[in-house]
Amino acid sequence: MQVSGINPQINSYQNNFKQQNVTENKFSNYVRKIKDDQVENLSIFEELSKEYDITNASFNEFETICNKLYEAGQISLLDLGKLTLIPKIIAHAQKLKNYKVNPLLTSTKSTGNWKEEKINWIKEFDARAEQQRKFGAISNYKQYNEFADFFRKYFS
Repeated sequence: MQVSGINPQINSYQNNFKQQNVTENKFSNYVRKIKDDQVENLSIFEELSKEYDITNASFNEFETICNKLYEAGQISLLDLGKLTLIPKIIAHAQKLKNYKVNPLLTSTKSTGNWKEEKINWIKEFDARAEQQRKFGAISNYKQYNEFADFFRKYFS
């Protein structure tokens, strides 16, 4: 337990917070280890590149690409969630607040079904990275840059 320099009483909040960070770090290292152990399966990238254009794909197509990459062991379940669930969660939150529903930063349409609009997903992740950098969320900034680099490397 830690004792505050100002308040001599035990501060259990600080102790609990420190324990939570240790748990998160262990989990993060575990997820990273899974990624490092993955073997590149270039045939899945060739197959998906022939079928889909990552620079002109709808969210539904992008979701299919991500699911196939996950099934082939090329992205983790955590990455699959970040790539496909976060836009759905943002759209749901926008709908609840009665905002225009469109979680895509590079969207050019103001109306219509955002899941069907075709966008460049590499530019989308670059835009999300820049947004996170402006917010000061450096870990999210790095994550979106990694996503953009990943798709640039295998689909461009």
